[in-house]
Amino acid sequence: MPLHRSRYAHVLSSPARTVAFNSLTLESWELAPDDVAALQDPGALDVTSAQAQELLEAGLVVHEDEAPGTAIARLNELRMERAQRRGGRFATLRIALTERCNMACGYCFQQALYPDAQPRMDLETFEREMSWFIDQARGENVTIQYFGGEPMMEWALIQRGDEMLREALSAGLVSEFRQTMTTNGTVMTAERAAWLAEHDFDLIMSFDGPPAVNDQLRVFKNGRGTYDRAARGLRLWTEAGGRGAILMTATELNLPHLPTYVRWFLEESGLPIETVALNSPQPTATGWETGGVELATAVFDIWTYCRSKDVEFHGPGTFIPSHIRTGVAQTDHCVDGDLLGDGEGSWPIYVSASGERSLCLVHHNDHRVQTTPEDSHARGREWHLAGPSSESCDGCVASQMCGGPCTLEKLLWGPKLSADRCDFVRTMTTLVLTEG
Repeated sequence: MPLHRSRYAHVLSSPARTVAFNSLTLESWELAPDDVAALQDPGALDVTSAQAQELLEAGLVVHEDEAPGTAIARLNELRMERAQRRGGRFATLRIALTERCNMACGYCFQQALYPDAQPRMDLETFEREMSWFIDQARGENVTIQYFGGEPMMEWALIQRGDEMLREALSAGLVSEFRQTMTTNGTVMTAERAAWLAEHDFDLIMSFDGPPAVNDQLRVFKNGRGTYDRAARGLRLWTEAGGRGAILMTATELNLPHLPTYVRWFLEESGLPIETVALNSPQPTATGWETGGVELATAVFDIWTYCRSKDVEFHGPGTFIPSHIRTGVAQTDHCVDGDLLGDGEGSWPIYVSASGERSLCLVHHNDHRVQTTPEDSHARGREWHLAGPSSESCDGCVASQMCGGPCTLEKLLWGPKLSADRCDFVRTMTTLVLTEG
């Protein structure tokens, strides 16, 4: 009986190497030229040869063509198992203190959600939501991310949050806590930097490129550029003992140049940067804000460069190596991967400045993503784990690491897949396997 190439066997090539990848088991092998030839024409193999036996054992060739659906069935089974053992607690809270901002960046997804009025969170709402989050965490190690708008415009709420977490820790309500904040840095002062460093905050500050580029995209409401003020804020923060971290946003305009901008920041800006991060693309009604192949190429370039400089990098798709190393499939649908681990309380939840809770961290001003105190945990399981991936994902090289479209993307796109997302994950998987 002639051998057939498995529908889950993929041959991936780059100038660096050629590998075979089993997208079902997440195993990979570097291929010699004769192995490449064998996989191109497995029917010509001598079934009794050592080469044929090795390829059979790896699942790269099979005696009979597999029925389609095995990869998707595996993902769905893993999701059901995980949903059954999860208690449904939340351990990460992104809380928007205000939707107001002292800047007017044209691409800001937060401002686009509030075109008419930008609410501020009052103290009563803040304390209620923080208390709910702490109470339901039940001894978890929790993370609070203060968000906006510009969160530092509500400085009193940040201080109250720190006070509540320390009280919760003393009372044994949480085992540990971490406080983070995404800020534009322009309202930083030496006094605030010292307080934040003393209270062990992690900050990340938004930049889009060198001054001439940044000041076209990131402007104050009067139209003036923000680079100098943001750079001053970053220096004040690091001088107080904080870790220098910058966050960049990919747009159609700057995407081709982002690797160059990162090199400028690390080599020429003079800023004390230890971490670089790239925002994940926002789903739109028609796909992503950026093309998938172009984004993957830029991410991998930046990632490789940062590693060469011993600079930490966070970006979409950087979870893929962990799945390949461990052979553990991605049970969550999020394009950022299941970065928070498999713990019982690893799910994040978002609270907007007006007090609505959302299961999605980036698209919260929509009743379809919102939840209530009564159904938050049940809907959390449904949001992250329920629902099969598309049947067309089955033979994809990245099926076990992508998880298919996220729940938000399904709401926006219906049964269709986005070429942007598919191209991104396929390209990232290929680059990780062939470039190292």
